[in-house]
Amino acid sequence: AFPPATGTMAAAAVAEGRQLFITLVGGGNSTHCFAPLACAQGHKVAILTRRPDDWSETVEVVNDDTDWLPITKMECKPHVITSDPAACIPHSDIIVIAGIPIHHNPAMLQLIKPHLPTNKKVFIGTICAYGGFDWVAHRELDHCADYSLFGTQLIPWCCGTLEYGKTGIIIGAKRILRIATEDGKDPDGIKDLLRPILRQNLADTDFLASTLWPNNPSLHPPILYGLFKDWDGKTPYDAATLPVAIYAEMNDASAKAVCDLDDELVAITEGLKAKGWKNADDFRFRKCVLENYLEQISDNTDTVTCIRTNKAFAKHKIPYQQVDGGVVPVIAHKFFETDLPFGLVTFKDIALLCGVETPLIDKIIMWNQALIDKEYLAADGSLSGKDIGECIVPSRMGIDLIGLSKSFANGSPAKKARVD
Repeated sequence: AFPPATGTMAAAAVAEGRQLFITLVGGGNSTHCFAPLACAQGHKVAILTRRPDDWSETVEVVNDDTDWLPITKMECKPHVITSDPAACIPHSDIIVIAGIPIHHNPAMLQLIKPHLPTNKKVFIGTICAYGGFDWVAHRELDHCADYSLFGTQLIPWCCGTLEYGKTGIIIGAKRILRIATEDGKDPDGIKDLLRPILRQNLADTDFLASTLWPNNPSLHPPILYGLFKDWDGKTPYDAATLPVAIYAEMNDASAKAVCDLDDELVAITEGLKAKGWKNADDFRFRKCVLENYLEQISDNTDTVTCIRTNKAFAKHKIPYQQVDGGVVPVIAHKFFETDLPFGLVTFKDIALLCGVETPLIDKIIMWNQALIDKEYLAADGSLSGKDIGECIVPSRMGIDLIGLSKSFANGSPAKKARVD
């Protein structure tokens, strides 16, 4: 058995080259990238997926970002690829929910809960820590085991899948990657374990900052709103009139929406700071994206040029489907189904707490929820729609955001900041 993963033991594990058992939960893009990187450090890697039969015995990742890592391809043979959590979770030292939209996090946590190790501390984390991962994790796991939560503030790389179950691709890696822990100071030493695997400059942050940091909900909804805000949900478009690349071909209407939402998100963070949040970060999108991508952005004049000329963003596409008479956007996609309940609705709740007006966020929520046949934001501007229980709404989860934010100055979460 592996020893407990405390801060001291984490550092020792790295120093001694100790083999860890790492389980990747989910079979999406980031799993194809993470598995070869972890195996390259001598760790055992398990992949927990509902489609194990679709995976190759050998998994590889193609690397386009040789400025980050001068290797064009890495491959590995995972220790086990399974749909049975009992085959991997009890052995795990690190569990990473990877490669799945974050609105599936509650179900994934429920899946692993009965199988968590009882003889040691286990790290439980997520690729992309926005959407209140710590709140969700404590609600679903209810402190059932000795675990330490973490998450990458953003996905470590812009990446994709070339062949499912076999080949992933890293388009561009973050130059700085913040790792969220509950007190923002990494007391259990997860960065020491991740650094050799990810081969990136890792910095500390907390989960509240990760929830508010510019991420998918800051980009996908406003870009798509700029394109489709007047769409009736049925009439097809001429494909030739629509952009293919969601970022590189962003039109002016989408660009304006991104900038306006950026202003509203910054206003929310400033409002929370005025309530006592001891966070000195600048949440302006341009600053954040430059921190992450540096020389991969060819024109850093403003927010719009940073998005359009970011090499790491260049290959991401808008999903369309063919219908009689043209194409329509794919609504059953994370762009519409995840970024709203785990992003914009969360922003709105915090805005209400801080007394910050969010006219564009309100418009996007109303537009998006109609497309997916949900009701989160009511006509009176309250988060009281019939489907609000599907969303991450801290005020409805027993989260004392003000107490939580003030507590970070003292290095530990406030006692009232819990999920009831």
